Amino acid sequence: MEHIYSPRSVLVSGAGGNLGRKIIEWLARTEWCRSIIGIDMTTDVAPFSPEATARLRLVAGDLLQVGTAWQEAFHGIDAVIHFAAQNPHTDATWEDSAASFDMTFNVAATAQKAGVRRLVFASSNHVMGGYKDVPLADTIGPGRLTTSIPPAPGTKWDTGHGFMDSTAYAVSKLMSERLCVDMAAHSAGRMTAVAVRIGWTQPGENLASTINLAGDPKYGVGPEPTDDEGRRDLRWYRNMWLSNEDFGRAFEAAVKADASRWPAFGIVVNAMSANEGMDWDIGYTELLLGYKAEQNMYAELKKA
Repeated sequence: MEHIYSPRSVLVSGAGGNLGRKIIEWLARTEWCRSIIGIDMTTDVAPFSPEATARLRLVAGDLLQVGTAWQEAFHGIDAVIHFAAQNPHTDATWEDSAASFDMTFNVAATAQKAGVRRLVFASSNHVMGGYKDVPLADTIGPGRLTTSIPPAPGTKWDTGHGFMDSTAYAVSKLMSERLCVDMAAHSAGRMTAVAVRIGWTQPGENLASTINLAGDPKYGVGPEPTDDEGRRDLRWYRNMWLSNEDFGRAFEAAVKADASRWPAFGIVVNAMSANEGMDWDIGYTELLLGYKAEQNMYAELKKA
């Protein structure tokens, strides 16, 4: 599907955020990635490691504003990883959702115009959040939550401090997936795309033991639930854990994979760790990207 593709440079949007920082630090430890450009609203972000700083150039830019300097940074770039959003959290409003979609369009269009070969979009498990609860929960089982079944955008849960509904956030992610896949198709493979439905990658250490019913590690772990609904919800959260190391492996694979093995110029994949018995399917991710998860939520819990 594409000519010889051997990336050496990567642009990361949302460089100052949780996931942007993690992938920049990961890329800086690889031999193949020689240069990294990070785009964020400001270059005044927390310092990166010396190893990352040596390969990184930060560029300030508002991705909602076209015709500005941030677009020039795309020239000569092999791959783009797009994390940035107006509100990258599950409490995003519909206004945030629309703005985040506009940002994705601007990034994808700029990448295509600049001749970028690979676009990697950071989608979310929330695109399938409706499968957490019945009746959809009754339709899945180990390995059956694939990217080919109908989406069910929006996870609903009680944090213990308020009710959350991520539908607006999830719809933006779903529509952005479609945009990236369709733009790859219309480019006839000149730009290939991977939309990665990320599991739960917490800020910082991202320990398996801090996954909780509240949906946020800041609320603490809490006791194991004793009711059926609580046990089902906690299982949902634990099964989509994506460790820091597996997160790095997944996105490196998304950048480097040979698209000649793909069924289309743009694909959608799941990215979770190798969590025993999980409903999420990562076999397709392994097949198309060469991704190999190495950590297991439940093995990690036994160590804690």
